[in-house]
Amino acid sequence: MQISFSPEMLAVTIEDDASTFYHLQNTIVKNFSKRIGRKNKTIVFKREDEDVQRRYFLKLINKIYKSKNEFFCEITSKKIQNSLDKTIKITHLKSNQLQTQLKISMKIEDNYAVVFDIGNANSVLISYLRNYFKNHLIKYKLKNHTVTLYPQSNNTAKLLEKLLNQKEIIGCYVEFVYSIEDFLTYKNILTKKLRRKRSINALFSLLEEYYEILDCKAHDNFETIRKNYLTLVKQYHPDTISHTNPSLLSHYSEKFRTIQYAYEMIKVHFEHEKSA
Repeated sequence: MQISFSPEMLAVTIEDDASTFYHLQNTIVKNFSKRIGRKNKTIVFKREDEDVQRRYFLKLINKIYKSKNEFFCEITSKKIQNSLDKTIKITHLKSNQLQTQLKISMKIEDNYAVVFDIGNANSVLISYLRNYFKNHLIKYKLKNHTVTLYPQSNNTAKLLEKLLNQKEIIGCYVEFVYSIEDFLTYKNILTKKLRRKRSINALFSLLEEYYEILDCKAHDNFETIRKNYLTLVKQYHPDTISHTNPSLLSHYSEKFRTIQYAYEMIKVHFEHEKSA
């Protein structure tokens, strides 16, 4: 039995021992709901409500590891037991069995979406990518066997960089084919876009009431805000109602002052941003 670790995964490779592999595989089927697998490989993903089962399963792996290795490593043993938050992969490897090689092309579309060309309908790889980039939008196109990743946060670039540096995925040797220069450019652009998005969201949260008064949205530019402002002050100017309906004069005057104040508050922030 061979044990290896990565920041996200505990990988267990069992050579020429079908009974041990099937014992572990059956234990997974009985105790874990978030799993994928095929004849010679099973992957278990983390679920918060399955921590008890995972602790038991890690103890089982550790027990088998010690029994199969006369001169086992105590550090490895402790790392197995401390892998509660890792994805667990169990692989059965027969003698002289060559490990599958994956060649995945990656390209960036419009400096935003990341497209992986996986070559065929590899359901295990697709599931792995969906779980690896959890909380991200992932789309698979059966027609050309591509997986498209849409960025979610600054963590997207970090996860992507870590993935591209991996040499093994789901028990297969993997080679990512991509332009390093394009990836570094994308990484910088993505960081700037997300930083600006957070800034806009924070600004909108602070000035949300004033944006609503002017019928504006967080991403509206100053020209749009000013256009809405001019339309509203024209509509609610007290002079437009004073002669036709004096009873509404007080309401229009208050509304007019509110619109002016909202515009001035937003204008101050745009002037500050321009001078920064």
